[in-house]
Amino acid sequence: MQPAFAPTLDEVYSRQDKLAVALLGGFEAALELPPRTLRDMFEGGDFGTIRLLHYPGDPAHADRSKTGIGPHTDFECFTLMHQDAHGLQLMPRAPGGGHGDWVDAPVREAEFIVILGDMLERLTNGMLLATPHRVVPSAHARSSIIRFNAFAPETVIQPLDQFVSAERPRAYSAVRMREHMETTMRNLEAGLGSWDPEHRRSRSASYEYAAHSA
Repeated sequence: MQPAFAPTLDEVYSRQDKLAVALLGGFEAALELPPRTLRDMFEGGDFGTIRLLHYPGDPAHADRSKTGIGPHTDFECFTLMHQDAHGLQLMPRAPGGGHGDWVDAPVREAEFIVILGDMLERLTNGMLLATPHRVVPSAHARSSIIRFNAFAPETVIQPLDQFVSAERPRAYSAVRMREHMETTMRNLEAGLGSWDPEHRRSRSASYEYAAHSA
């Protein structure tokens, strides 16, 4: 028997599909890519995965120097995130390149935050960087809606020719979407986090795959 909220969640998922397609078109325009370059990479796959998360809050252990979910990047193309209270922190791009400092993600009633994932970093040869993010403990309760948007499983992800040059040589190996997801999950289970705090870069986004992967 379906829970009472199932029809509402189905509607949210359907509306997020439309939003995701529009965002892909926006990425294509901003990156000066031919139309449907990114959208065609989603053909033949499950467009996304949605999660509903609730953090009950704990006044006795709301130490913001610690994290409830450690720093990481998402292995898909991009993520839509909505939260009803502060707790998510992002590490935005620094003006001079690389990553900046942790900032609180905004809380906005009718908006989703767009978080860039590993695949956009690899496709753009590092011109775009996957957004590191984490969840810090809080005294207050917090709920969030997370929508991951991944390319079709057999899509080969590698730097597009537009982003490779003598000044910016190819820095990422080719990999299929499915293999990247499976490899990242195995590495996480083995204790290898996707964020490298020493070098301030995403391990998962920059993971080097063998040439035969694609």
